[in-house]
Amino acid sequence: MHSSAVNHDIGEVMTSGQVIRWWEVRRVVYNAVLLVIGVATVFGTLWLIDKVNPDSDIGTPMLGILLYAFMANLCYTMGWIIELLGRQRDPVAARLLGQRIFRVGMVFSCLMTSLPFWFACAYFVGHKS
Repeated sequence: MHSSAVNHDIGEVMTSGQVIRWWEVRRVVYNAVLLVIGVATVFGTLWLIDKVNPDSDIGTPMLGILLYAFMANLCYTMGWIIELLGRQRDPVAARLLGQRIFRVGMVFSCLMTSLPFWFACAYFVGHKS
């Protein structure tokens, strides 16, 4: 029983490979959601900064965006690694923890991705003529 966890959705026992697949199928959705939020954040942030200081040219911080995407996916991978490590002690609890890590991680990642926009909003409010 320690080499598998129960899939509560369909009542089956999951192997380590199935747990990894569960995470990796959802990575597509995770990245798509962060892409949409990220694009909106970049455009919204640039628009707000332009409203405050029309002469500024901060460009698009492409290196920062790529580094952020890499780190977000590295953290995502830690989700299934933590779940697999937890299975050695209690596979059922590890599966439940994995599902919770996914949900909380998705919300946290969305908030972190939109954070530059919220800073730009605060900047806009503080520098409004």
